[in-house]
Amino acid sequence: MHKMTLTHQRMLATILVASILQFFNPSILHAQSDDFGMDFTVGAEKKIRPGMSFSLESEARTQDNTRKIERWTVGGELDMRLFQSASKKLNVKASVGWKYMWRYNLPEVNTKYDANLDGEGNTVLTYKGYNDKEGYWRNSHRTSVSLSSAYKPNKRWNFSLKETFQFTHSNKVSVPMTKYRLVDEDDPTSALTQTASEKVYDKKDRSVLRSKLTAQYNIRHCPVNPYASVDYGCGLNYTANKWKFTAGTDINLGKQHKLDVFYRYQTENDDEDPNGHLLGIGYGFKF
Repeated sequence: MHKMTLTHQRMLATILVASILQFFNPSILHAQSDDFGMDFTVGAEKKIRPGMSFSLESEARTQDNTRKIERWTVGGELDMRLFQSASKKLNVKASVGWKYMWRYNLPEVNTKYDANLDGEGNTVLTYKGYNDKEGYWRNSHRTSVSLSSAYKPNKRWNFSLKETFQFTHSNKVSVPMTKYRLVDEDDPTSALTQTASEKVYDKKDRSVLRSKLTAQYNIRHCPVNPYASVDYGCGLNYTANKWKFTAGTDINLGKQHKLDVFYRYQTENDDEDPNGHLLGIGYGFKF
């Protein structure tokens, strides 16, 4: 019975690793017109006492097919264990975190039309010009409160569920913009006038409830620990649906050093993060 269970575990681990490798297939990464970026993180964790730790992390992320920076972030998090079963298979912990973000929004060109009705009542769009908005940085800070549970039925498998309340405050920013309009609105080939303007984005506060389910497998006598996760976010004070599908692996470099390599596809009906593919590399240090 023990041999059958061990064989079954190895088969499942093989399937999980194969799935991760398939995620990294270039044909998949470029199968859609979504954006592609890279994510780099460096973190450090300090154990304060049994069941309690504090961590710091910095992050850099690219966008526009890695041609431009999308964000810089710095932040910290405090974790505290609330419960642990006698067998140590079940753990429950609470976390509180805060981070500051510098985020870059790409330039935009928006075509403008006048909408009119023709003699039959149909809407006719007439070209009137376009707005050319410059790229801009917008700063924000984020506070997160989490409750998570982890279940480890044996030495190989680990399953976790994390519920997070996330509050983000974005600062007010004014963005230079140039408006181009037709001199003769009845002639779409006429010259364009040019007017300097600006687009003002008021400060905004957004609250999201996130649910993240993760499964990880520890390969015997191997430093590679593959995992897969699904993360769903629902806007609380605004309409938003955010999905993140992640497959990756932790690579143990020693008792204090670890690498995290992952692929993620994210999609949302929100303007906060670019939709598309993300490759990430993170380094963690424990002391």
